[in-house]
Amino acid sequence: MDYEYQYSIRLDKVEAELKKALPSSADGKWIRKVSGEDSPLGRLEDYNAFLQPARELINRGGKRWRPVVMLLSCEIAGSDNDTVLPLVPVVEFPHNGSLIVDDIEDGAEWRRGGKAVHLIYGDDLAINAGNLLYFLPTYIVDRYNAPDSLKLKIHGYYSDNLRRLHLGQGLDILWHRNADLIPAPEEYEQMCRFKTGSLARMAAQIGTAAGGGNRQAAELLGRVCEDMGVGFQIMDDVMNLTRGNPGKGRGDDIVEGKKSLPVIYHLEENAENTALLAGLFASAGQKGFSKASGEIEEVISLLENSGSIKKARQRAEAILQEASMAVGDLSGDADAGLLLQWMIQKFAQSY
Repeated sequence: MDYEYQYSIRLDKVEAELKKALPSSADGKWIRKVSGEDSPLGRLEDYNAFLQPARELINRGGKRWRPVVMLLSCEIAGSDNDTVLPLVPVVEFPHNGSLIVDDIEDGAEWRRGGKAVHLIYGDDLAINAGNLLYFLPTYIVDRYNAPDSLKLKIHGYYSDNLRRLHLGQGLDILWHRNADLIPAPEEYEQMCRFKTGSLARMAAQIGTAAGGGNRQAAELLGRVCEDMGVGFQIMDDVMNLTRGNPGKGRGDDIVEGKKSLPVIYHLEENAENTALLAGLFASAGQKGFSKASGEIEEVISLLENSGSIKKARQRAEAILQEASMAVGDLSGDADAGLLLQWMIQKFAQSY
């Protein structure tokens, strides 16, 4: 199988569906669908103006691996991925909404190769756009051509995982705001399970349910894809401290004060560095990314020399390997299962 080609086919379908779900220029018909309002709506340019922050981020692209997981989960359950295609915005919209809000909370400067959305449009419009991206999926599910029993199940998966996402985000914020709070490695992984794993879990659950799989199948594949999300997040942490994440700056997690797994591993073995790292993080945060290269490089040097970055990478590789093996045990459609395994393995190899 040509994995790259098969992946690109599904990715193209995802992009086309996202453009339909959030058009480049919303007309009265689209707004009435979303709002359920039959009376005059006023000036369409006003609606388009406050939708622009959401479009800005979505149009910059992204990995889009979560909606592809949704398509593959539907295939694994035994159905054509067109069955679940209208639901791909249900996982990609809240992901983008969470990035908009996350950047405001972290004081981030860059996202996907451009200025963070709130720095372009202001905090108020950015927050509203982020929140709207949380709620647009409910309209998409309501209009999905499926029995009410299935739509109710999908709403349940959505609500469950959005709550989990915000629990994870709350922990992440709490830890980076307080220099004295150092989570244990297992606590950090649980945070990742909530914050990053939840949407991957939801993608698998909804894809399986839409494809005709039962609740047990949805929960099993959901757990595997949640693990996939945890491994992805830890690899993302590692990349931030090595060559830098695409569209962001190398070491900007340090400027934002994030206690990623390499930092946690380092302090577990080098507790005497706690005050030193706290001071470097605080100084980097005060200076901002463009002026904090000295602090960033000093922190990275400490983490590299202690082996904590390597240890975090190895932990992510182990999680992803276990997830890949589990997919092989669960897969009903051999090709879809192989493609999902390829995606998981690519996460480990790409970082």
